[in-house]
Amino acid sequence: MLWEAIHRARPRAHLTCRECGHGLHAKVSPKGLRFFAHDRAAPTCSLVGETMAHRLLKLQLASAIRDAGWYAELEVAGDGWRADVLATSPDGAHRMAWEAQLAQITVDELRERTARMEASGVPVCWVTDHERPWIGAVPAIRLSLVDEPGPPTAVDATVIDGTGVFCESWCPRRRCENDGGAPGPCPGHGWWRPVEPGLDLRVFVAGVLAGTIRAHRTPRYSRLFTESERIVWTTRPHVITERTQLEASERRREHDGLATAEHERHLAAIAAKLARQQALTPPAVERVGREARGYVGVRDATPEWAMGVPLFVHDMPQGVISPVVSRISAEVRARLRGLTLFVATEAERRALARACGPEQRIVLFEVEIPDQPQPPAAIYSGTFWSRRQWAAAASRRTRR
Repeated sequence: MLWEAIHRARPRAHLTCRECGHGLHAKVSPKGLRFFAHDRAAPTCSLVGETMAHRLLKLQLASAIRDAGWYAELEVAGDGWRADVLATSPDGAHRMAWEAQLAQITVDELRERTARMEASGVPVCWVTDHERPWIGAVPAIRLSLVDEPGPPTAVDATVIDGTGVFCESWCPRRRCENDGGAPGPCPGHGWWRPVEPGLDLRVFVAGVLAGTIRAHRTPRYSRLFTESERIVWTTRPHVITERTQLEASERRREHDGLATAEHERHLAAIAAKLARQQALTPPAVERVGREARGYVGVRDATPEWAMGVPLFVHDMPQGVISPVVSRISAEVRARLRGLTLFVATEAERRALARACGPEQRIVLFEVEIPDQPQPPAAIYSGTFWSRRQWAAAASRRTRR
């Protein structure tokens, strides 16, 4: 039926509200939008209490849905829900609710109503023209309404919140600048932001109904979107880009986990080495002091001695306690030749023999290794013990 056949037509067209059965008449708003209003003395009807802004927004949504080639019906009831505007695909296989939500409402209530519709197989998009805390908590958008001169329906609407694009950011290869130049793969430092400038409502509705724009739940990101998660309307390429960053972040976590485990193994190896050196120091000093017939000096473990503890008599090196096999270079091997190496295990003796050669003198002491060692250098560094002092220390160790 043509609008001219019902608007200010004489005789008046017979129109009724399918909600309450009361009479309706065609009207045009000051902004040029066409709608239907109840006649005077209308009974209690859920549509009577609507504001003009709410009615006009529903008409805008219905118009955008029809422009997209779908059917649009107002105030359609479902199983425990009622849609302001229900969009139905031309083949009738798909439906979607569009809710004009201008009044205040809680996030929990919106989530409950959303779940009720989705349980019936009807997804929903909540639409408002105000800043609301539930934008991002449920599939929702915020509009900016702009009046424009022109034909009677020239009221434009732009989506300014609720949409999102993913902005990717990667550090140069082999260097993660945002992690202080830490090695390992870059986890990516992208973020979600709203579409700028806003998106025309008709373009947005057409994209959603066509499936090219979908509601997507994002994880936590920095910058503009700081919630633990947020629902944004976006396109598939942005979801794929986000997924690429999430996979890179997972690879970085795996890398950091392996690096942490390797670091912990390294610290455990150092602690075990220090424990052996601490346990070997008294018998080794006693042996060197007896053979060299002099005072024994215990000095710091340094790379010069493959991180072993060197023993000196009259400023001449006599032995090294538990040097690190991997630290024995050709230069260190030549320096150790002619000295006595002291070890606590057979495995350590064999490894040193392979690294230093068969002519290297290696003495194995069976000692009790402490669980919580202290660095030998912290105990013995720079000290010179006489044979009597070391004999006393060895005696105390034997009594224990």
